[in-house]
Amino acid sequence: MNFITIDYAFFLIISFTIYWALNKQLKAQNIFILVANYVFYGWWDYRFLLLIFVCATLDYFIGIKMHKADKKAKRIYLNLSLLLNIGVLFVFKYFNFFIASFHDTLASIGINDSLHTLNIILPVGLSFFTFQTLSYSLDIYKGKIEPTTNYLVFLSFTSFFPQLLAGPIERAAQLIPQLSNPRHFNYYQAVDGMRQITYGIFKKVVIADHLALRVNELFFNYEHATSGELFKGMIFFVVQLYTDFSGYSDIAIGTGKLFGFKLVTNFRTPFFAKTIPEAWTRWHISLTTWFRDYVYLPLVRKNKKSLLWRLYCTIVLFVLIGLWHGANFTFVVFGILHGLYYIPNIISKQSSSVKKAITYLKEHPFFSKISIVFTFLLVGLTTVLFRAPDIHVAFTYYRRLFSFQGLGVPDADTIKWAVILVLFFAFEWIQQNKPHQFEISKLMHPYRLAVEVGMIVLILYMGFFGQATFYYFKF
Repeated sequence: MNFITIDYAFFLIISFTIYWALNKQLKAQNIFILVANYVFYGWWDYRFLLLIFVCATLDYFIGIKMHKADKKAKRIYLNLSLLLNIGVLFVFKYFNFFIASFHDTLASIGINDSLHTLNIILPVGLSFFTFQTLSYSLDIYKGKIEPTTNYLVFLSFTSFFPQLLAGPIERAAQLIPQLSNPRHFNYYQAVDGMRQITYGIFKKVVIADHLALRVNELFFNYEHATSGELFKGMIFFVVQLYTDFSGYSDIAIGTGKLFGFKLVTNFRTPFFAKTIPEAWTRWHISLTTWFRDYVYLPLVRKNKKSLLWRLYCTIVLFVLIGLWHGANFTFVVFGILHGLYYIPNIISKQSSSVKKAITYLKEHPFFSKISIVFTFLLVGLTTVLFRAPDIHVAFTYYRRLFSFQGLGVPDADTIKWAVILVLFFAFEWIQQNKPHQFEISKLMHPYRLAVEVGMIVLILYMGFFGQATFYYFKF
């Protein structure tokens, strides 16, 4: 079930009504939430309901056993959880990638094999689901949390419908206590949730989906497009990616508020970042903090004093982040590039001169703005790898982009969208320090109402409702 559909609108209204009709009946509310979760996910493909149910059930019992076990047994139970979750993710998402890569390697040295890929459908949201359950097991192993003994709560935690398909990736310490304790309807929280949902829909149907049409055309004709057109395609795509994914996050977080839940923030105006490290603290925050806490920091601690080891860990970190997005060498290159981008920040921790230079660029009134533009362009260049189907297409795109042939004068449609995006980012700039970009509760009532009505009119007048699928569903 997609957020931008009539089906979901009815599902949300009915679920909201029944859920709050069960107010002060915690168990009944949690039962209903679980049913709603499985109806929501089953709307996509009911065949995978058994998969997420079995995986969640096994993790539930593994967590309880792990908590009671001695040190040696704890490790065994953790390995079981890792094998379960990473194994499922590998089979559905990476098996064909590694088989095809191995086949190509053998063929390159003249060895023929009989290896075949499998016709496997990737379950929607699998990467998000597995990382959420993995963090639960890892936190129990490290003694950060105790396992819940409420089976109903755990099943709801692993399948909470607002964030099940594309995040944010919730930690057990954040979401399980909310599921375990009574929720009370809060009118102001619900209104704020509706505003955030509205803004998420705006970003999706007014910005992202319109840009998607133009991006698709440019990437389809990349071999014949001019450098100016390819540059436009790159810029439009990075904005499409942001508005599409952050739009989903806004709808998910806003929906959580309607049901009395507080989900973690997933975006903080990343295009206003002045450095690559800062951009990563603002983009898909739930994923980057997951990799920081469970991959990067444990690796770095093995040899804290070595600069080379820290650089190696950084490259590994970003390659894994790239591969999390998809089983394709384009994502490996994406990770390597961002790892290289990150190196000056690593060096700055041991070089006062590099640190001073970075600080100067970030804080200077003029150069800080240049740094924002430069960082945006660096990020934009790597997103070509997100959109290209393979390395060959990506490298051809880059080669033609940097040939600087046919820059030309932008057409009327390009100018129109340039103006729209300037106005959009001007609004985000004004709102960048708010809890979310459509947090307007402090405006006087007439102005607040005017802004809310204006946003709805823009959605109805400019919204393109022909491409409802969110881009991150493929990850």
